Amino acid sequence: MRLINNPVRRFDFVQKLEWFLLSAVTMILIIRTQLWLTHYPQLGGGGLHIAHLLYGGLFMVIAIWLGQIYLNRWGRTVQAILGGIGFGFFIDELGKFITEDNNYFFKPAAGIIYLIFIFMFLAIRELSRRQSLDPRSALANALSLLPGTAIGEYRKDEAERAARLLDMADQSDPMVGKAREMFRQAEVVPGRPPSRLTGTVNRIHGWIRGLTQRRHFEGIVIAVVIIWALSSLSSVVAIDLDLGGVQDHQGPEVNSGVLGSLESLSALVSVVLVFIGAWAMVRRDHARAYRYFGRALLVSILVTRVFVFIESQFAAVFGLALDLVLFAAISELASQDEKTRFRFGGLGQADLAEAGSTPEKPSRSQNP
Repeated sequence: MRLINNPVRRFDFVQKLEWFLLSAVTMILIIRTQLWLTHYPQLGGGGLHIAHLLYGGLFMVIAIWLGQIYLNRWGRTVQAILGGIGFGFFIDELGKFITEDNNYFFKPAAGIIYLIFIFMFLAIRELSRRQSLDPRSALANALSLLPGTAIGEYRKDEAERAARLLDMADQSDPMVGKAREMFRQAEVVPGRPPSRLTGTVNRIHGWIRGLTQRRHFEGIVIAVVIIWALSSLSSVVAIDLDLGGVQDHQGPEVNSGVLGSLESLSALVSVVLVFIGAWAMVRRDHARAYRYFGRALLVSILVTRVFVFIESQFAAVFGLALDLVLFAAISELASQDEKTRFRFGGLGQADLAEAGSTPEKPSRSQNP
């Protein structure tokens, strides 16, 4: 028996998955920072210990219930965020469940958690590349906006989105005409002013956009990337802080010699790619240079950081943050070189242009 018949993807599912992933990563960093600052307290007593895994289950249950109960437009976003928070609580306890002695501080756990998030990110990225709306899916997504017309949430942006989805549907289908008529008769309610969070994000985007358009931005970014490559060769930009917890040497030992060799090898690959990019920049081939700079950073993010997380645990987040900032800056330079706009992630308004079956331009995430 088929459990799923004729599955139809939502046009904005990538946006929700990104919110889930961002919430999970943020929650782990908050948990680890809080535990480190408070010297790892335990809730409970008298033989009881309330693990924060239980909070994760509670948040995920709340997220599932919200998705099952409410039709409101905010429901799926809140569900993604709360689900991500719950998953963050859950996966942070991984070390306890892969060691015989329930060792929360098992060193490879941080690397495994990082790998899990990398695989999730790559899966979301691949799904976004394969995202397409055939006429049937476009019509189904347009009809999914109809509840908003009945509960006072049908605003201008929803009306525009519904019109675009219906334009992508099969115009010979009688349901398309009926849907257009229903949306035409629906009252478009006045738009609400942006929330404080939205306003803050927009201001940050505006500041970053202005910064990237300054005259010396390109030279500074390239200089930092080259310095980063030279530093990576010797120290792999890993800040040696003990934010991962007490190193009690319980559980299976990690072969630091093998890890160090693999870490150095992957760092060397990044360095070679950076210098190929620098040579291309000298020859005025900017597109090729940005491509190799981006590849060098991806090797660091997807390979080198795995070994750094295993060795340094969550102290490796500082080096990862630098990698991500540099990758975003290189992507912005590459998009400016091609006269297109870079958008890091899909956390803003869901973009229907990338949901069509024949997009005009490749996604920015494919550039480097």
